[in-house]
Amino acid sequence: MKCTKKDHKEASSDGCFLRLSCAPLCPTGRMAMAARTPSFQPAVWYVLGTVPAKSWDLPAIIHLGQPEIAQSAAQQIHTEKSKSNNDARNVNNPAEKGLHHLGEWTKEGGSMSGHSSGQVIREDYCEMYCGTCRNRTCSVSNNILTTDDYQIMEVFLVLKFTWTNPFFRGEWNIYKLSNETDIKLVRVSVSGIPSANDVRFRTSKFYLRSLGIKDITGYNVESPSLKVEERDITYANGPETLTLRYLSDNVVNSAVANNYIRQSEDNLKRIAIVSSIPTRQLTFEIGEATFERKIELTSLTFAGLEVEYLNAKTFHNMLNLEMLILDNVVLEDLSFLESNALRQTLKDIIIKIEDEVDMQVFGSFSKLTTIEVDKYIPFKNQTAFICRTGDVLCVFRMGTNGIPCPPKCKCQYNRNNREFEINCSQRYLFLVPTLPVPIAGITSLLLQGNYITKLPNKTLAGYNNVKKLNVSQNELTSLSISQLPTNLDDLDISYNQISYLDPEVLEYVTNLTHFKQFGNKWIFYCNELHLLEFSWRMRKSVRILKDSFSHVLEMMDKTTAGSAAFLKFFFNLNPKKLYYEADEDAILTSMGSGEIYVNLKIMEDFHRLMWIFSAEYDEIIMYHLNASCPYRCECCVDPESGQFIINCMKMYLEFYPILPKSLQYNTTLNLDGNEISKLSEPPFLVMPGHATIQELHIQNNRLTEFPHHLLPENLTYLDVRNNSLNTLDDDVVGFMRFREGITEIKLSGNPWKSDCSTKSFLSLLREREPEEYAKTLNRSGVISSGGCPDACICCLDQSSKDLSIIIDCTSKGLLDIPPLPIPTIGQITLYFDGNFLEELPSISLPGFSRVTRLHVAHNRLTIIDKLPTDLVYLDIRKNGISVLNDSTREFFDKRMNSSHLELLLSGNPWTCDCENLDFLEFVKRQAKYIGDTSLVVCSDTGLPLIETEESDICPSAFIYYAALAASMLVVASSINVFICFRQPILIWFYEHEICLSLAARRDLDQDKRYDAFLAFCHKDEELIEEFVERLEQGKHKFRLCFYLRDWLVGSSIPDCISQSVKDSRRIIILMTDNFLKSTWGRLEFRLALHATSKDRCKRLIVVLYPDVKNFDDLDSELRTYMVLNTYLERNNPNFWNKLIYSMPHT
Repeated sequence: MKCTKKDHKEASSDGCFLRLSCAPLCPTGRMAMAARTPSFQPAVWYVLGTVPAKSWDLPAIIHLGQPEIAQSAAQQIHTEKSKSNNDARNVNNPAEKGLHHLGEWTKEGGSMSGHSSGQVIREDYCEMYCGTCRNRTCSVSNNILTTDDYQIMEVFLVLKFTWTNPFFRGEWNIYKLSNETDIKLVRVSVSGIPSANDVRFRTSKFYLRSLGIKDITGYNVESPSLKVEERDITYANGPETLTLRYLSDNVVNSAVANNYIRQSEDNLKRIAIVSSIPTRQLTFEIGEATFERKIELTSLTFAGLEVEYLNAKTFHNMLNLEMLILDNVVLEDLSFLESNALRQTLKDIIIKIEDEVDMQVFGSFSKLTTIEVDKYIPFKNQTAFICRTGDVLCVFRMGTNGIPCPPKCKCQYNRNNREFEINCSQRYLFLVPTLPVPIAGITSLLLQGNYITKLPNKTLAGYNNVKKLNVSQNELTSLSISQLPTNLDDLDISYNQISYLDPEVLEYVTNLTHFKQFGNKWIFYCNELHLLEFSWRMRKSVRILKDSFSHVLEMMDKTTAGSAAFLKFFFNLNPKKLYYEADEDAILTSMGSGEIYVNLKIMEDFHRLMWIFSAEYDEIIMYHLNASCPYRCECCVDPESGQFIINCMKMYLEFYPILPKSLQYNTTLNLDGNEISKLSEPPFLVMPGHATIQELHIQNNRLTEFPHHLLPENLTYLDVRNNSLNTLDDDVVGFMRFREGITEIKLSGNPWKSDCSTKSFLSLLREREPEEYAKTLNRSGVISSGGCPDACICCLDQSSKDLSIIIDCTSKGLLDIPPLPIPTIGQITLYFDGNFLEELPSISLPGFSRVTRLHVAHNRLTIIDKLPTDLVYLDIRKNGISVLNDSTREFFDKRMNSSHLELLLSGNPWTCDCENLDFLEFVKRQAKYIGDTSLVVCSDTGLPLIETEESDICPSAFIYYAALAASMLVVASSINVFICFRQPILIWFYEHEICLSLAARRDLDQDKRYDAFLAFCHKDEELIEEFVERLEQGKHKFRLCFYLRDWLVGSSIPDCISQSVKDSRRIIILMTDNFLKSTWGRLEFRLALHATSKDRCKRLIVVLYPDVKNFDDLDSELRTYMVLNTYLERNNPNFWNKLIYSMPHT
């Protein structure tokens, strides 16, 4: 049939061409023809343009009517591309989209014929082919051109040119396929040639120019015995890669292959001549001048062949050859290695032959990097790396500087990452050895786990060539710029003893790609801004260990819902896949300035969880903390004072900083201006580092509590101003009093309570900050006029339903009751016990008339009158009152009957005689309102008033009274004699063991561990020897306790004092002038006094030394005791007898 233009149009009119888009399918199952647009670049063109030479040959597997095969091929291409280029996984990659469309389309059963830009074969092709002849036929149907000589079809951008006529007629009759200047095709495949020596077995240049095709990715021409593939083809320069593949044994193969190479363009970069017959090696004879003009060749491969005539001349003009592969070949000899061109240019060689290869033949190859060989004879001066087939690691012999691998070290080359590793780890090295310089690759020097104290200078042989340096776990103390290789990229100095980096070194390590320093303990001085900036920058890069990342995020979701997903968005896995990394600034500013506060809280929670899971990568450990600087804080040493400062001012912190290790240095923690409400979360958790803080600045926060167990024991400065504290518990107050003169405290600006439940704190507040105390009292609003007396403490008593003000002036050494404040509501309770009051004030004294409860025990009152009219409680015990006048008794009767006045009277020298019979009747009448009736006794008889009868004090007969008086006189005289000289008599009896039953005394605490606790100043240690000799080694053998011998080292001194007092039956105070001036001495005295104040026997023995002139150094409480109680004078001649008698004995 003759081809006409009309026939051609009809043949192609129903063609349905592939279009890589989502166009609707044709009714026939094919896709509608797309209009051809010059700018359109089909997606699959990008895919096939990057498929490696070994990938699927689409023309061989894609056929009309077989979409499932096409889909499989596309998937295989997709798989191989994904392996070679991870970026192809991105859904935005055009190649990915193209394969996706292909898969979708083939699932629908669509046709594979056609192309993306319209019909390839021009409409008038048959007219040109037929010409004026009448014996030729030509037709075009479904974009398939069929002639008498050949068939052309375009399948998925691959042009298949098949010779259908086994004989060549002498005329080519091949014409340009299209009027377009550049047909978009990926590959051209020529087949149907019966023999390799057929004239039609031509290079791509011939066919591309004949068909009017310019640049394509691949070309192949095939005969039964030989197949040739060309890759990376351009119209002007031809292919860059040429592969000639033996398919069968044919004598013409060598000649055809040699001729094909000669005819190929001279711009070839890679030539491979390989055999596909695995059972035996086919012969390839290298012809004359085959490679003569291939001066651009960089890679030459012979595989599975018996190569003949391979000699030095073969490589004469290959001035750029870098790779030579001789894979499973048979060679006549290795004389070709004598080529000067090879010796100057060759970088890599694979030589797999049956015989051993003597490595010495490569001795003069100046650029040779790797030799892949299985059988070889070693050569010790070999600079190239020797690799076995399949091995990644290659053998090293000698560096280019003539230095072999250092003794004790292991050297090898990794050809995957081109890294030369010198492994000297854990080799007991004290110095860095001289190093070889490899022929190629990045030098990695591993020195971890040795005893190196100093890095060498860069002048050390081979050292300056190092790119990766690991000197972790050594004993380095410093780094200098002269010790760091010029082109270093990776440095690991972990676990050394480096504490400082100078600015030049710091700039150097900052520019490294990888730098690891964990395990060193850094000392940053506050004026070393370069180090502080470095630390801040390092810590703003949040790095979390890969294995802990998911755990931290999981916990974040439990504590802060939704925050894990928010944070995960910012983190990326680092190239070494060791940790996830994020920029904290990017996180904080991600939601705008309005939400930065929320993000700050999220990040604070996140860092706390990082600490809990020990998840931070490469922490910066501070020498003074033995841990990293707390989150969002700056840590440095004040160069002038030597104080270690942790500065966390105004950082929006909600939690107290984590200080996991004890601090052995003068440490200041500044937390001013944050939002901390508790020092510990949970409350019972105490950080060891917190317990050793010396200065704590935490003003302008939200503190609501400051428990005693969180007070640093060595605290010298505490600033809690402007918080939300309303009191400090008694233990804290005790600590502050104990540290008086040692610890400075700032308390103002808190909403302190004026409640009497906090009286001990209010007392401290008044002593330390009287203005703040006055503000606290005024804030309560219960005082209308007058202030709290200077020596007293005023507070609000809310323990009962009747509101009252308590004014506590106990044991202040006062002579008179001062003017009292006048409350706005309620009454006044006045505690004035333990003073020197001799008479009550006038009722006109301000505020005194509002007193309803009056405590004046332990004073010097001799008369009671002028009492407040609304009195409901009166304590006048331990005074010098002997009688109550009539008006006072009448007042008591009236108040007891009306308001149930409670009265305490014991400890006074009450007169019991007929003149005061009314007082006896009063006591008996109002006994239920007298709280200590049984203890109220007559001064002359010692009998309780409640048991005394009128007849006992008012006799009825003169004789009786006279006899009684005479008898009583004798008895009284005897008793007076005994009473006056009772103690000397008993001491004499006890000393001479006479009448021991009379001298013996009953002790109520016989189960205590010690007989006596010796309290003395450390400056008076020489005094102890005589007490030990007299009391422990003397006749009576007492057991003593004193700190030099009996206290445990490291225990709290206050606790030891308290325990020693509790465990001893007596407390002996050696009161010297040194003792009075000692803080610890006064504390021991006070604790002993408090512990024995309620004892029924006298346990406290004060030994007064002559150097004590007065008691002015004691506070009022202790001074009162010394005034009102007896003591032993050390210079008394009878001192030891009195002391021994005062000791426990039965």
